[in-house]
Amino acid sequence: MSKPATIVLTSAVAWTGTRARPQHLAAGLAKLGWDVLFVDGPVTWIGPLKNPDLRPRLIPAVPVRELDVDGPGRLRVLSPMASLPFGNMFRTINRINQRLLAEQIQRIAAGPYVLLPMLPGSIDLTSHLLPIATLYDCVDLHADFGGLLNRDLVLEMERQLVSQSRVTFATADALKERLEQWHTDVRLVPNAAQIEHFALTPTLMEHEKLASIPQPRVGYVGGIGAWVDQGLIADMAAARPDVHFVMIGPVETDVSRLEKIPNVHFLGLQPYAELPSFLAGFDIALHAFVQNDLTESVNPVKIYEYLAAGKEVIATTSRELRRLSDLLWVISNPAEAISAMNAILDGAHRTVEAARGEFVSQHSWAARVDAINQALRSAVPPAYLPSEFSFSANA
Repeated sequence: MSKPATIVLTSAVAWTGTRARPQHLAAGLAKLGWDVLFVDGPVTWIGPLKNPDLRPRLIPAVPVRELDVDGPGRLRVLSPMASLPFGNMFRTINRINQRLLAEQIQRIAAGPYVLLPMLPGSIDLTSHLLPIATLYDCVDLHADFGGLLNRDLVLEMERQLVSQSRVTFATADALKERLEQWHTDVRLVPNAAQIEHFALTPTLMEHEKLASIPQPRVGYVGGIGAWVDQGLIADMAAARPDVHFVMIGPVETDVSRLEKIPNVHFLGLQPYAELPSFLAGFDIALHAFVQNDLTESVNPVKIYEYLAAGKEVIATTSRELRRLSDLLWVISNPAEAISAMNAILDGAHRTVEAARGEFVSQHSWAARVDAINQALRSAVPPAYLPSEFSFSANA
């Protein structure tokens, strides 16, 4: 009898970072019975020069961790050794990095493998792991990220990865339409929220770390990178010095402009379990992204979490969010953001609780995991399915 396959999920972020789609999918699939190996996002040897906090990732002291799973499956996290820089600029370097990564994966799990990649560079893993099925999960317009990358190379690696995939997933319509030029089976699987977790927000006391920050408060939760519209936040803070802006999440860019503003506060990355108590102390939840092709293709996890928490949400416009204008205060410029902020603080509501609740109920991580699971069960030969599953791909 064949051995059940191990799902190798190559993430763009570390397991210990902001909890988002990769972590939810990995945990959900393990809960259903799959053996999942979550591979932390890559760190290069020059990474610590920009971020000293990455030094432990050069040669991780504990490269593999086994996590508890609420179900019959298995979940391990691999923190790979640091890789060579410039892998998104030169294909030869990417091939070397992926070969070294494959060797680390093979020492942990002997295979067979199902590859669930979230990075275009994972195309060069396939010749080493020889997965019985590849299903690419596209969450971003990877070729449009800044930094050290060759846009044409990233696009070519992504095209090859899509072409080799049995099924391709996309989180946003713009991504789906782009991938359909390379594949006939591209499925829209947007982001979501762990509804029951954030639904606790209205019943909780605000987090103790908010005690020293006066009310009213506008809160942002998520990674703080180049995609955050610091100018918008600065203008909102200047317009209402009495309103305090709380930024929760890892800082990955220069925020010196905002740090100088007395009513803007950075609390850093906070435990996922405690986010509802932070949201309980916010009068407004904020999604503030710069407007460009990259953010136009983003389906933000935080929007679903904010709505599940029952918050009034101000969100910068994008193709994905304009369709939610009945639920969100969608804004295009600082003047509109300030107007929305003033209206909310004066007691206005964008929607009624029943409409928000109906929307949230349709966007759970459990539903997204089920969609991925069904695709996996159709793509993987029955002999390689977990023993918990029926040996019928359509069951």
